[in-house]
Amino acid sequence: MWFTAFDASAIGRITTSGTISTFPLPESGVEPASIVAGPDGALWFTEYYGNRIGRITTSGAITEYPLPRPSSEPEEIGVAADGALWFTEQTAQAIGRVTTAGAIDEFPLAKDSNPNPLTIGPDGTPWFAETGSNKIGHISLLGVVTEYAIPTPNSAPSGIVAGSGGLPEN
Repeated sequence: MWFTAFDASAIGRITTSGTISTFPLPESGVEPASIVAGPDGALWFTEYYGNRIGRITTSGAITEYPLPRPSSEPEEIGVAADGALWFTEQTAQAIGRVTTAGAIDEFPLAKDSNPNPLTIGPDGTPWFAETGSNKIGHISLLGVVTEYAIPTPNSAPSGIVAGSGGLPEN
């Protein structure tokens, strides 16, 4: 199993017998936040203060992909049905997409949306919570954003996960 070591600026691996290995990132203070197994057999992670998306092979080789917007604070990451990795950019108010070849696209959201949690829904597309704008968002694989206002004012959604209840009605 793989994990991020936020304060240590490292990626870690633990075996089922409890043996831990760590792999320091090239730059200290970047704080890796979220990690996911990629479709290419590597692990992909966000660098919260590093403003990059990282990739680590199972042997520990690290590649980093800088994001176009400064201080975007990428946080959550997931693999969608298109085989790309989709991630939230909390401060940049955007959803990002990176291919396994390292090509990055960004899809802007409304100001103060503060997208943070992200999950891949049963439809294979990214869904995310907008803590600042009190909405649940969905982005198609073509980058079309749909937002759903939460009826409870100021609820600040802070988590989202795919479940067995199906998709929202239009």
